[in-house]
Amino acid sequence: MSVKRMANLRQGARKELNSATYRLEEQAGFWLRRAYQRHMAIFATAMNGLDLTSMQFAALVKLGELGPMSQAELGRLTGMDPATMSGVDARLKRRALIAHRPDPKDRRSRLIELTSRGEALLERAIGRTNSVATSTLGPLKAGERQALIAILKKLA
Repeated sequence: MSVKRMANLRQGARKELNSATYRLEEQAGFWLRRAYQRHMAIFATAMNGLDLTSMQFAALVKLGELGPMSQAELGRLTGMDPATMSGVDARLKRRALIAHRPDPKDRRSRLIELTSRGEALLERAIGRTNSVATSTLGPLKAGERQALIAILKKLA
């Protein structure tokens, strides 16, 4: 195929795409991603100096709330796939925020638990989370905030 013919085909495809009815700004996924990016920027600012990602924070919160558990259970409760959970576990362990111990019910398994250092960091982080929620949902009225949370739960 000649270079000129290939250029004409690309030109035709571009014209077809430009006249399509698909509009990025009308897609739910586009706005969900934009809202998520905004929320993560707010979270990162609030957690400045704690060196804590949102996934690490979620793991610490669940461990603080429910106590020691397996890595698989922690992953399920925080919505992390096994590979992500494994990385979060390794980073938290390296920082001595969590520790592993044998599961007394199953010696082949091990439980993850918060260390005193992890508990202290979690308390500091939780103290900052009100500002994250307030800033993220700031443009919404109280009823809209409740409706958004309900809708997101339904979508998830």
